[in-house]
Amino acid sequence: MSGDTRGYSLDVSEYLFRLTTESLRLLSNETKRYHSLTSMVNQLAGAGAADAIAQHDVETLRQHLSKIPTKGPIRIHLHITKTSADNLIEAKKRLAKELGSSLTVGDAISMLLFDFVVDQSASRLLSKLGVDEAGRPHDEPSPDRDTSDNVVRLK
Repeated sequence: MSGDTRGYSLDVSEYLFRLTTESLRLLSNETKRYHSLTSMVNQLAGAGAADAIAQHDVETLRQHLSKIPTKGPIRIHLHITKTSADNLIEAKKRLAKELGSSLTVGDAISMLLFDFVVDQSASRLLSKLGVDEAGRPHDEPSPDRDTSDNVVRLK
């Protein structure tokens, strides 16, 4: 292992394991390329990771950690970049303070994945409702498109 990465071995619950595999599936489908747990955590643990997680209500995060316990019998290994590790540790410290309890790096990863899945679910719901990310209905033309010359009405 080089000095640019940090290795982690985590003993996780079956629930957290399933959250990791579901997150991998969603991210791989979104990006149209296969991801590993390492690549996913590196991608999600950007500089704003703590802010993204902290946007959720404190009680919601507590419920997540209660329903998806981190510790368990399944061992996973990952080597993430030093930057991602630093961002996770920063998120862990900040969230521990907000939640009023000590957290592990595994807890921070769990909440990071929770935030990702929630965002994916919200995007899918908006899409099903016919609304794009900007809040415009899909069939409403973009304000920068002039379609008046291109329309032929059929009766």
